[in-house]
Amino acid sequence: MVVATVLSALMVTGCSSSTPDVSPSPSPSPSVTAEGPWKDAAWAVPVVSTGTRLGEVSDKRIRIIVYQVATAKAPTDSEMVDVSDGQPLIAKGDPIVLLRYVVTNISKDPINLGIGTVSLTTSYPDWSWNQGLVGVRAPELMARHKLFTTPFKDGTARPPYVLGPGESFMIGQNVAYEKAELLQITAAVVVSDNSGSEDASLSWTLKGSVHLL
Repeated sequence: MVVATVLSALMVTGCSSSTPDVSPSPSPSPSVTAEGPWKDAAWAVPVVSTGTRLGEVSDKRIRIIVYQVATAKAPTDSEMVDVSDGQPLIAKGDPIVLLRYVVTNISKDPINLGIGTVSLTTSYPDWSWNQGLVGVRAPELMARHKLFTTPFKDGTARPPYVLGPGESFMIGQNVAYEKAELLQITAAVVVSDNSGSEDASLSWTLKGSVHLL
């Protein structure tokens, strides 16, 4: 699954070929943060804010809070492989970290989101691939921690997905784990017109970073 996956489908992303720390550290203890309770978008699954707050990426309209939820061993190989040797970028048993992103409209105006909602690309400073990080398919592991790769409730209609002032939604991601590494985040806010068609002239991008535990 790829990071421009849906927040848009966030890419479950992975680590570079150099792995300074290959042993997962103990998972952070879940904690409910002071940001809640959340005002959930009508079309989104309810926000859960368990995990350790790593920081945020924000501007005057959108705030994205990043939580480190847990660490684990990859239950399967990544679909993406190193073309030089055909080996998966993440092998079964490699350490991965589970992340939660909570997106909130902090402006006074509603935002019409397109099918991609917010598309996240993540990387580490030493990541040598052109695209963002990669991750693994881990539906049972993600569900256990209430992490979803798309924000939509069952039966959600077509866009636009209106994110009202103060409303939030969440998206989940797993990435190859590099302990205490800087996670660089690019968030493309996908805006649509009233018909649901994406409007590139109204869309915009945020950038920032957080440090993993």
